[in-house]
Amino acid sequence: MSRNKHSAGLYRVFAGICACLLCSCSANQEHASADEQKTSYASIDGRRLYMHYCAICHGENGDGAGRYYGFSLEPKPADFTDDSFFEERDSELLYKAISEGSASVGRSNLCPPWGRTLHKEEVGFLIDHIRSFPGSDDNPEDK
Repeated sequence: MSRNKHSAGLYRVFAGICACLLCSCSANQEHASADEQKTSYASIDGRRLYMHYCAICHGENGDGAGRYYGFSLEPKPADFTDDSFFEERDSELLYKAISEGSASVGRSNLCPPWGRTLHKEEVGFLIDHIRSFPGSDDNPEDK
């Protein structure tokens, strides 16, 4: 009998601690909607993919000055921070360039086609990340 009382007491203490933790966590944070969570994931994954596949040539900041190859390539990798880059390039063209390689859109053949490596959604995440660099019309910091 005392064992059951002891177990019940421990359960109440544990439940109380959990309730306190949940209340303190949720009291200081607003609950994000499903769209905000997806956007957050897309932003994080877009950056991760960019840093893995693109930054080596296009630079970590998108300026076309990649740490290893950007300085020695001819033609130079695209500068995503240049305002003029996005003037003639919509998301459809960027999607094609990433999926099929830059040669598919009349550019250099040095940027490989990533369409068999990346899922369509991942290419979309990359485009969103590229458009987040200063210079893009979609970058809220430029407005």
